[in-house]
Amino acid sequence: MQTSRTEISLNRCLRSNLRIGSKRNVRLAAWLMLALASGFIAYVARMHEITHDAFHEMSLFREALALGHFPIDDVFAYTPTVSPSVHHEWGTGAMLYYATIGSGLGLVGLSLLKLVLMLSLWLFLYRVARMRGCHPYIFCAISFFVFPVFWVGFATVRAQLFTLVFIAAQLWMQELDWRGRRSWVLLWLLMLTLWLNLHAGFVVGLGLIAFHSLERFATSWIGKRSFLAAVRDTWHLILAAPIAAGTLGLNPYGWQYVPYLVRAIGMDRPLIREWQPLWKTYSPVLTVTVFAMSIALFVYAQRNVRARRLRGSAFLALAAYMTIKHIRHGSIFGVIWIAYVPAWISRTSLGQGLVRIIDSHEGTVKRGCQAVSAACLLFASINHFWLPSLPPKQLYSTACYPTGAVEYLKEHNFSGNLFTPFHVGSYVSWEMYPAVKVSFDGRYEVAYQDQVMPDHNLFLAGEGEWWTILDKYPTDAVLIHKPAPVSSRLEVYRDGYQGPIPHTKYRWRFVYEDDSFLVLAAEHCRLPAVDHRGRSLKDGAWEAFSSAHAHWKRWDPQSLATRN
Repeated sequence: MQTSRTEISLNRCLRSNLRIGSKRNVRLAAWLMLALASGFIAYVARMHEITHDAFHEMSLFREALALGHFPIDDVFAYTPTVSPSVHHEWGTGAMLYYATIGSGLGLVGLSLLKLVLMLSLWLFLYRVARMRGCHPYIFCAISFFVFPVFWVGFATVRAQLFTLVFIAAQLWMQELDWRGRRSWVLLWLLMLTLWLNLHAGFVVGLGLIAFHSLERFATSWIGKRSFLAAVRDTWHLILAAPIAAGTLGLNPYGWQYVPYLVRAIGMDRPLIREWQPLWKTYSPVLTVTVFAMSIALFVYAQRNVRARRLRGSAFLALAAYMTIKHIRHGSIFGVIWIAYVPAWISRTSLGQGLVRIIDSHEGTVKRGCQAVSAACLLFASINHFWLPSLPPKQLYSTACYPTGAVEYLKEHNFSGNLFTPFHVGSYVSWEMYPAVKVSFDGRYEVAYQDQVMPDHNLFLAGEGEWWTILDKYPTDAVLIHKPAPVSSRLEVYRDGYQGPIPHTKYRWRFVYEDDSFLVLAAEHCRLPAVDHRGRSLKDGAWEAFSSAHAHWKRWDPQSLATRN
């Protein structure tokens, strides 16, 4: 069908509006970019607390260096564990270890790694959006819509952040594919191999490439009306599928990785907050409202953009559904939304109108961007966005680390089995293994048998016969976060308590307490009682990295022989 003059004129108008023609426009776009970047930094500024996952990842890699191989069975816990223990984030542990300990930069290395990953993510997203025809004004003006569901992957530093960068890189590669390039497949296969050793989120990449391949094949078949022509256009994608499957065995655990992956993907995690539905997140009203607005823009684009330009819509819709089910997937939705939706909106009357408004109010927009940038950067600076932390008290999230309690246990040479909550066990392993083994940490299905987490939750909630958990596992001391309900129940073990005491194998007593944590020890531990309530405790981040080897004789054969 011959293209009408009206349609040709409209397309020319759109192409001209998608370009920045003058230095004035470039400067205005730069101010908008600065405002967007400042807003993003401000939004994630309070997420400078080092994630607990970093410590079990680095602890594993440190142990692998000491042993000369990756342990197949868990070495950090004294509670029942699975065999084999397949740690899909071992590569992230290696990256974090070399960025901090290996480089000698400590916290600076951790900050630089996070900065490089976030910068790479945004560069890929902007490139993909521009390749799809996005106007820079629109990219900056509406990307913030997904910030409230975008935050999950930006803790310091989560393995999920690598997944977000790789998703954005894969979207860029897929755009190359639509332009007839095929060599990107080799780069993608190399990236996939690295990806699956950093984070199990590589499964998202496999799903994304599957959707892309089907869409590419269908588009070619319909456009050329020939099945063979579609095969010729997509043979490289068809060939990549079995090669990608073959890469699954390229990891320290070999093909044992696959059954672990199948089990992990199918698991329900109702007790972990980020696996809860969207409306159960930290700021549900804001999150749900902004998510609804982002979906409205998505739907508007579907109704006002030609179908051939809406490639990727199906996977974005799937990501939206997964976000509603689990807020954890909001960051994946955010990446794909930023890459696609601003480009679609740029081709609508809404987008064109917004571009004209911004251009016609250049001075106001520029001053607004300056004000937003200044306010956001001030907020980020006040919150020390560049400085990773291990807060000894709860600040903006539930993250809080027993820096004082661990220092006390190290000072008094505690050795044995320590009962630990989910979010601090890995920090204890990083600081005190091999002298101390923990009962539980953030590895969850990676290391522990199914009953371990329910038992911990029963004890920490102080429900039922909670004291029986102290005898169920061979525990020498108990580390408790004071907001846990069981803290009040443990008062029965405080000196001078008058009343019935639950019968347990050992007699328990308070040996350490500060404003955030307390430690109870069995009578055979012989630990002195210390009360640090009301005492100011320092952030433990610097010590966690600057003195990481002070208690670890990594290459000492005698030490290894003793441990083994």
